[in-house]
Amino acid sequence: MSKTIAVRIDESLIEGLHILRKSQGIVISHFVNEAITEKLAEMKEDEEDIAIIEARKNEKSISLEDFRKHLKKKGVDV
Repeated sequence: MSKTIAVRIDESLIEGLHILRKSQGIVISHFVNEAITEKLAEMKEDEEDIAIIEARKNEKSISLEDFRKHLKKKGVDV
């Protein structure tokens, strides 16, 4: 289902959209839908990354030297 919304868009962006429409034959509404979809997905991913960081920030950590020793015991040459 689609709905129509009114938004204010900077004139320079509208000019850019019209140039793309003429030169590449894009449908502006499709372009705007895709841009919003991509931005929402990016923001959701950022929120998920922040949640992971928050969950892990109090986890025990080890020094780089200890990590290298651990890898060496596992047979990984570093």
